Amino acid sequence: MRRRAGIRLPAVVVLAGIMAGMALVDITDRTPVTFGSSGAFAMPTADGPSSLTSTWFCAASANVAEGQSGLDVLVANFGDEARSGTVTWMADGADPVIRPLQVGAHDGVSLAADDAVDAGAVSAVVELDGGSVAVEHAVSVGAGSAVAPCAPSASGAWYLANGTTARDASEVLVLFNPFPGDAVVDISFSTDQGRDEPEALQGLPVPARSTTRVAAGEYVRRRDVAAATVSTRTGRVVVDRLQRFDGSEGRRGIALALAAPAPSPVWTFPAGRHQEGLAERWHVYNPGERDAVVIVEVAPEEGEIPIPVERTVSAGAQLVIDAAEASVVPAGVGHSSVVRSINGVPVVAERELSGVAPSPRRGWSSMPGSPLEAERWLLAAGDLGNVGGDRVSVFNPGPGAVRLSVRAQAGAREVTVAGLEAVELAPGSHRQFDVGDLADGPPRPLVVEADGPVVVERDLSPAADPGISTLLGIPLP
Repeated sequence: MRRRAGIRLPAVVVLAGIMAGMALVDITDRTPVTFGSSGAFAMPTADGPSSLTSTWFCAASANVAEGQSGLDVLVANFGDEARSGTVTWMADGADPVIRPLQVGAHDGVSLAADDAVDAGAVSAVVELDGGSVAVEHAVSVGAGSAVAPCAPSASGAWYLANGTTARDASEVLVLFNPFPGDAVVDISFSTDQGRDEPEALQGLPVPARSTTRVAAGEYVRRRDVAAATVSTRTGRVVVDRLQRFDGSEGRRGIALALAAPAPSPVWTFPAGRHQEGLAERWHVYNPGERDAVVIVEVAPEEGEIPIPVERTVSAGAQLVIDAAEASVVPAGVGHSSVVRSINGVPVVAERELSGVAPSPRRGWSSMPGSPLEAERWLLAAGDLGNVGGDRVSVFNPGPGAVRLSVRAQAGAREVTVAGLEAVELAPGSHRQFDVGDLADGPPRPLVVEADGPVVVERDLSPAADPGISTLLGIPLP
């Protein structure tokens, strides 16, 4: 895997501290990492097959109603050996509920929080006895659903480049502390109307083994954009953003995103498109103390490569680049994009898709890009019941062609998806594959493997309104 940000610690350095951490009661707030992922990484990465354990933290539930969470945890084992361990459900005001977990080789399981606990706000910890595992979580409200990666480690800082508290929107920051010690956090916002550091969110306690939900609209009202920083004074947490839209302004549905634990000089988005009714915007947040000069590079499916768009993002500020207004790429042309800091100041970047009529895609999604390239990507989400689409986009950012294959995990077997073996991808180009039409049956855990570094995105948007649900794959070294 080509690393663009951070340094992975050799497994031998951390194994001794991990063996005591398999049981939840023994999880401690180790700094800076839990097993498998350095806190310096700006995105989740999976542990390799030789790893002795894997731990994943899933923060947000939909909190549908009293006693109903709308949370499913999706665990996929891409290895040749079965994995066993536990899932621990943590609901505020109740003791943790620990359940055994078995995942067969080349298989996946979906775990419903509502089958284990009677609570609206629930978080989860998944612990398994080996690597080659990826964990995602899905939230569902009615016909709408959204999927995002879980986090392989907690962090002392989390960043979100987007979020909105507009009239039709409800934004909730979900702060999960799975450890036996309390955490204390500060939350600040950078909005389209300037910086905001609400007094009530400075020194905010997040009690041990609990989840704190912060309704952003109670502190930054009616803001079209609200980038956020969550930093800890003590302890470590995991942060998700849960975004809902009521349909009064055309947008409907629910969206879920894992915050980024670090800024990066490069963020890659394998897919993108704008057209009438469907807006595409890049949100760039600079949480640092120096101005950042960034460019947006676009690789279209057809036509000439456009001149990059250059912008300056002031220290502590956020900036929005609208694909249509900037004339980056013509309407209706699919493309990949890269947000790059050209003066070395790391930033956080998300790509927003916002769809209303007459666009056939209706809903909202804002997804952090990838700061990494890898040859192997894991996609855990299987059948969510109400998902009607499954599209995988692969971008080759390198100077040479690559060959890639897409394989489904189908009950102890790894099966190549029809027509998706040794597919050639030219340098600087991307392809989108409608896996739902090619694969036999509902969405399954997938592996995308190439003979050179690529970046992979999955679109699990429901077939019917409402909702747009996109997420990056999870790279495996």
